[in-house]
Amino acid sequence: MKLKPNEYKQNYIRYILGCVEVDRDKKPITNETDKVNYIVSRFYDEYGFMIERVGKQKAIAEWLSGLNLNLPYYDDDMVNLAVEMGSIDPNPSKKLRERVIDKYWDFMANIIMLMEKKWKVEKVYYFDEVYFPTEEERAMYKQKYRGERQ
Repeated sequence: MKLKPNEYKQNYIRYILGCVEVDRDKKPITNETDKVNYIVSRFYDEYGFMIERVGKQKAIAEWLSGLNLNLPYYDDDMVNLAVEMGSIDPNPSKKLRERVIDKYWDFMANIIMLMEKKWKVEKVYYFDEVYFPTEEERAMYKQKYRGERQ
């Protein structure tokens, strides 16, 4: 049964949070805030550089389509997820199925952006801390590759 947008978006949020079980070090992540921080931080670490080129929503969509989270990626699975989450009615028409498949990654990117906003996540760059442990090394990296000035 098709639900109202606010209802099915909450279903997608719960689903995405359920896809995250461990962090990069294989340590369990158990609370929602840490899961959202992990997703957002990982995106910025791995693909944040694309925001300036294609925009944030498209960058997240491209990152997700690279299977960086354990989300369905087969066409039938995408449609079945949409039915399960309540964003479309069961037995969708061929045209609706095609639309769901075509817009899937962009839609999921919007859900990630909604999560980032809802949990008020600030950019956290895990990569910086691992590969550039000193403040001086991080500053040099940020200036060279991100155009950030101290």
